[in-house]
Amino acid sequence: MRIPKSRFDSSWAHTMIEYKKSSVILVFNNAGKIALQLRSSVDDLFPSYWDFSAGGGVDDGENEEVSAKRELKEEIGVVADIEFVAKKHYKYPAWKPGVTRETDLFIYKAFHEGPFNPDLTEVEKVQFFELDTIQEMIDAGEKLHPELVLSWKDGVIRQAAGS
Repeated sequence: MRIPKSRFDSSWAHTMIEYKKSSVILVFNNAGKIALQLRSSVDDLFPSYWDFSAGGGVDDGENEEVSAKRELKEEIGVVADIEFVAKKHYKYPAWKPGVTRETDLFIYKAFHEGPFNPDLTEVEKVQFFELDTIQEMIDAGEKLHPELVLSWKDGVIRQAAGS
């Protein structure tokens, strides 16, 4: 019996799907700027990349909103009311060859003027940016987390900002 060649196509046979359910928070200030975190240079995944204000995996038995509030406090030292914005499903090439990341992303927003108290083991710094600067960073090839870029391209960030 011959097995169709397509079943053994290298792109299929050598690709591992990594699934993660995550909550992320977009923090805005009263001027409409968004806070982005610069991930630590020693982070396992996407070191020194700009990322959402805060976010991470939803723990077993934890709901998405609780996860978002936990990550907000753990990563950048903020306790704030949050509001659900959107749920998105993304699939993209991960940081190493042969791995595809698939994620269900629960996106929330919060308002905070700063200052921030980042966990320096995870976050190098937190900085406010004009929304238009995000597109400029993408166009310039700056290192931005893929889920941040996908959310930007989907219009979710502008939707959350109300612009």
